[in-house]
Amino acid sequence: SLTTPEGNEQWISISKKSLADALTAHPQRKIYINLEPCQMEFDSVWQFLEEIHEQYGSQVAIEITERRETIHSLDYLDEEILRLKRMGFELAIDDVCAGSNSYAFIVRQLSAIQRIKLSLLVFKNEDHETTRNFVNAWLTFATHHHLDFVIEGIADRQLAETFAGNPTILQQGFYWSKGSAEI
Repeated sequence: SLTTPEGNEQWISISKKSLADALTAHPQRKIYINLEPCQMEFDSVWQFLEEIHEQYGSQVAIEITERRETIHSLDYLDEEILRLKRMGFELAIDDVCAGSNSYAFIVRQLSAIQRIKLSLLVFKNEDHETTRNFVNAWLTFATHHHLDFVIEGIADRQLAETFAGNPTILQQGFYWSKGSAEI
């Protein structure tokens, strides 16, 4: 569990090995590390982040994940996000429009973030048109604020084709037979 010191030590150990395997022989590759908000309470995590930024620089970026069961005030991560930015990390906010990663939260973070990710999993019970309209709304927002935009959870041909060829959208999902790797 990432809510414990032991769980974070295990995460750090696995992450160090994974980053070395993925980046050492591939200097052009960029990896986004998912970071849970609760992990930012541990000094060991901050030390790990400093070490990997020193070692890999811009090859490693941080993606702040969302846990829907923990709703916070809008400013709950302001200091931590600014700390990550000062460390030199490129930052992404995952699961926009879900839980605490609301529109209002994203607007507060605009000066620090470079990317937003919209998960289509929250729209699994919606029709194609409704889902497409939400994607287009967040795309408009991202474009207006000069943010990279990723659609997560592309699971079928219709959605993939709807947004294929748009140079301002990155897609990831099982439809592409690449798991969660970005295309």
